Amino acid sequence: MDDAPQFVDESTYVEAPGAELFAEQVGPVAAPAVYYLHGGPGYSSHSFKELMGDDLGAWRMIYADVRGGGRSYAAAGTAADPATLADDVATVLDALGVGSAVLLGHGFGALIAVRAALAHPERVTGLVLVNPWLSLPLLARRLLAAAEVAAGIEAASTAGAADGDAAATADAAFALVNPKALFDALEFPTPAARLRLEHVDAEALLGPQEEDASDEVWHLEVLDRLGELELTGIKTVILAGVNDGTSYPEQVEAALPLVPSGLVSLVPGGHYPWLDDPETFTEVLQLALDDLTADAAS
Repeated sequence: MDDAPQFVDESTYVEAPGAELFAEQVGPVAAPAVYYLHGGPGYSSHSFKELMGDDLGAWRMIYADVRGGGRSYAAAGTAADPATLADDVATVLDALGVGSAVLLGHGFGALIAVRAALAHPERVTGLVLVNPWLSLPLLARRLLAAAEVAAGIEAASTAGAADGDAAATADAAFALVNPKALFDALEFPTPAARLRLEHVDAEALLGPQEEDASDEVWHLEVLDRLGELELTGIKTVILAGVNDGTSYPEQVEAALPLVPSGLVSLVPGGHYPWLDDPETFTEVLQLALDDLTADAAS
């Protein structure tokens, strides 16, 4: 008689260089693994698990808080290093005894997912990128453009910032509009979606931490390396919320020519499409995961 557990539901802390990473896994032990990488910097995996976990029961789901976010500690200066963030994925997989997984990256987590796939292709069986932030300089320019509109400022008056350093561009945007107000306006089509997300975080006494304000964050970029994914054979699916002002259309359109074999699905909603149209998003996400995990098993 096999006494090995058939189902896992546990959380742990994983030691990594300069960090203690919170990770939990839920689902059938023998099922294909899916590793969720949340947005940020400075957020957590909690709200996605609470809002979507019941619909992802067919997979062995891994929810890990990225170093410096949520319940994970990080030494100063390590939360914005893309190589370190990519290595953390492999470290967590090792600690949980998981050989490989589909990486499900949202927003900033998509950038980490791509870097992890390039650094550790043998550990990654597919990529699902939801409203990806693949270029923080591109995001900074989008933020400034939106801030100028909100503040009624002529674009020419801030053209110098937009043409220069990405961190200066973001600073110029935040000088015009409060950062939270600006992101809220771009990410949430309705106040109800934002309030629902904040309520879930508040129940767990979690929420966005102070974002890493270092200039390094705004220079992070993986668009210039997306073409390398074709060489790894890792299949990529992009799910884009058509009302997400931070990712669609700029980030998605910039990515498409670089991943010619990738699939793109447009879904209703903003940056968190599972809040705006959960039924449609769940269906599209499940189809993508079914496809990627079936490929890995074949």
